[in-house]
Amino acid sequence: MTTNNGVTIDFLKNINSPFDKKLGLRVVEVERGKAVIELNIKQEFLNSNGIIHGGLTASLCDTAMGASAMTLGVNPLTVEMKVNYLSPGGTDGKFIAVGRVIKEGRTLIFAESEIYYNDKLIAKSIGTYIVKQPREIVG
Repeated sequence: MTTNNGVTIDFLKNINSPFDKKLGLRVVEVERGKAVIELNIKQEFLNSNGIIHGGLTASLCDTAMGASAMTLGVNPLTVEMKVNYLSPGGTDGKFIAVGRVIKEGRTLIFAESEIYYNDKLIAKSIGTYIVKQPREIVG
C-alpha cells in the first residue's frame, strides 16, 4: 500500500464512485496533490470511428483531477473542466491518467490531468473543483 502524508491508495479505492467501478478505473499511486489512475481499454469503449470515445477520455481526466483533489482531504465536486484531445489512443492495452492539483484554495481547487497511451500524451485537461466539505483521511 502506498502512503504519502496520510493518504493511501486504499482510501481512494474505497471512495470510487459506482461509475468509476463500472469503467474499471484503478488508483495505482497517490501522494498529496497527485493521483495516478489506470484504465484497461475494452472494445465497448470505442466510438463509431473505431477509436476510444472522447467521453471516456473526459471521464478519466475528471476522475484523475478529482482524485488528486481528494488527496488534500476534501470532498471536491466538478465546477468546470476543459479537455484537449491531442491524439487518438490505441484500442488495446491501457490508459494512464495523472492528476495534479495546481492551486489549493479554501473554496476552489484547480487541477490538471494528462492521459497517456503507451507513454504517448493523448489528452490534457484542466478543471475547477469546489470544496463541499472536509473529508477525514483514514487508511
